[in-house]
Amino acid sequence: MKKLQLILEKGDGELWGRIEGKGDFMPVTVGKNAKEVIKNITGLISDYLKHEGKEDKAWKNIDVSGLTFDLVYDIQAFFTEHDYLTASLIAKRAGINPGLMRQYSSGVKYPSAVQAQKIEQAIKEVGKELSSVRLYAA
Repeated sequence: MKKLQLILEKGDGELWGRIEGKGDFMPVTVGKNAKEVIKNITGLISDYLKHEGKEDKAWKNIDVSGLTFDLVYDIQAFFTEHDYLTASLIAKRAGINPGLMRQYSSGVKYPSAVQAQKIEQAIKEVGKELSSVRLYAA
C-alpha cells in the first residue's frame, strides 16, 4: 500500500487537491469536499498510469487500488472541511488571537510556519481528546 501526500486548498466554492514532488506528473483536481477530491485524483492517477505514465519511474510502481492519502490542509480548507470546529476554539487552544485566526480561516491573512505549527498542534490535541471519549447508554 502506497501513501501519497495530498495537499488540499480552498478555492471559490470548491476544494483543490494536488500531489507535488513525484516525478514529472503533478495531478491537480477539484471537488466539493475531500472525499470527492480523493476520488478525482485517484482517477487522474489511474488514467496517467494507463497512458503516458507507463514508463514514468516515479509513478509506474503505484497500485491505484492500494493507494491511500496523507491529507495536508491549508487553514481555509481545514475549517471548510471540519466546520464543526470553530476558528475561535482552535485559536484559544493554540494561544492565538481569535480575530487573527478568523482572518487565517477566511484567507485574509496566512499563518507563518510557526503559527501553522501551533494551530496544527491544537487541532491534534482536540482529536486526541475526542478519540478517548466514551459514551454511556443506559
